[in-house]
Amino acid sequence: MKSLSPVAGKTIAIIGEPGFLSEEVKEAFVARQAVIVDKGVGTLAMHGFDEMLVCDAVIIDVTISDETMLAMNGWLESQRIPFVFARDSQYEETSAGFILSDRPADINAIVAALFGPDTGYYH
Repeated sequence: MKSLSPVAGKTIAIIGEPGFLSEEVKEAFVARQAVIVDKGVGTLAMHGFDEMLVCDAVIIDVTISDETMLAMNGWLESQRIPFVFARDSQYEETSAGFILSDRPADINAIVAALFGPDTGYYH
């Protein structure tokens, strides 16, 4: 039977500083049948985007350096890989945006942005 989850079978790379991706968040995405790949910013800097990012979508930690964020943004756009910037639920600032947590509402918002009906939606 085919899954109704829009992330079923999709590989999502989560890029951030150590601790950005919690085990609870990973389990919540896996429960929706997504494949989660945790990539550290340092690993990407050493090996490059082409070699390290084979995925259907990317979630990027807003706390990474501006320089890295801009380089990653340009590369993802050139590859037409959908991505969002997010903060973890521990982040103290209460600004709007995506939150990477295991709460269904937070996951639904990210999934809708990455795989929703507006397929050209890049952030």
